[in-house]
Amino acid sequence: MKKSNTINRDIKVIIAEDDFLVSEMVEGELLNAGYEVIAKAADGKEAVELTKSLKPDVIIMDIRMPGMTGLEASREIMENCPTPVIILTAYENIEMVKTAGSSGVGAYLTKPLDIRELERAILIARERFKDIKELREKNLQLEKADILNRNLMKEIHHRVKNNFQLISSLLNLQIGGVDNSAAGKILEAARDRVLTLALLHESLYEVGDFVTLPMEDFITDLLNTLVGVYSTGINNIELNIKVESIVLDTKKAVTIGLILNEAVTNSIKYAFQESARGRNLISISMKVDGKNIVLSIVDNGIGISDIEVCRSGDTLGMQLIHLLTESQLEGDLEFPNTEGFEILIRFKP
Repeated sequence: MKKSNTINRDIKVIIAEDDFLVSEMVEGELLNAGYEVIAKAADGKEAVELTKSLKPDVIIMDIRMPGMTGLEASREIMENCPTPVIILTAYENIEMVKTAGSSGVGAYLTKPLDIRELERAILIARERFKDIKELREKNLQLEKADILNRNLMKEIHHRVKNNFQLISSLLNLQIGGVDNSAAGKILEAARDRVLTLALLHESLYEVGDFVTLPMEDFITDLLNTLVGVYSTGINNIELNIKVESIVLDTKKAVTIGLILNEAVTNSIKYAFQESARGRNLISISMKVDGKNIVLSIVDNGIGISDIEVCRSGDTLGMQLIHLLTESQLEGDLEFPNTEGFEILIRFKP
């Protein structure tokens, strides 16, 4: 027999083994090695209950026991009262070892028991358990931080949403109180830009990323919103949207949204004659072309009599489109000579 080791006296052990003779043998070896056996269980369920109440430092568990198996008990112990578990069994195969590992078992030994191997296994299981415990605590901290961040983002979202609504309402009040039509149009354009930013913010919040945004859904929602606000029964607008599965960073997504707002609202308001009875069509496409992304905005309206006005950016709307394309997208802007009116923008992702 090995003499008692005073170093092991503070380590409390529970033995879970349905074979009485094996249980007695394991207990004797542990006592001689200086461990304190505080309880013995004859099945997995009893091992779980004893672990909950006695809180041992380590559990030595047989796999095959009546009722709840050792692996089932180990899994429940790790979930409800985490404790280092060592599996001791006469049956060994690779699948069982894998299953034991996924159940949170710290070490795996085969019968007959070798006390030196058991002592090494206890040391390994306890050290591994420390790592698992630290990892779980860090995961819990991360989960709490994630919940806090989600709640903060939800609060920020509601505040930003309310602020956009407030600004839009104030602009509507101003529009209603302005007699000068030119000033009214300027305020309407400002309100439209606020609407675009509000929709962009809503899209980012729904995606839950706040770093990137899928453009297909965003562009579709934006255009349907703009048409819903401005289209009338006389100049009912038909949309043709073809956007590839493109994801852009938030900065570029904001820029694209503002450009679309300027171009599409201009088409809705001015491109189509009220007396016309044909199709009033606005086509938007975004596709990958080599190393570039190409955005096309086309309407089949009355067109522009002097395309140079657009190319020079003489109007406020065109100035914004030029500025956003060149400074924010670092792209190229074209106005092809087509029927109706077309804006073509090329930029790198």
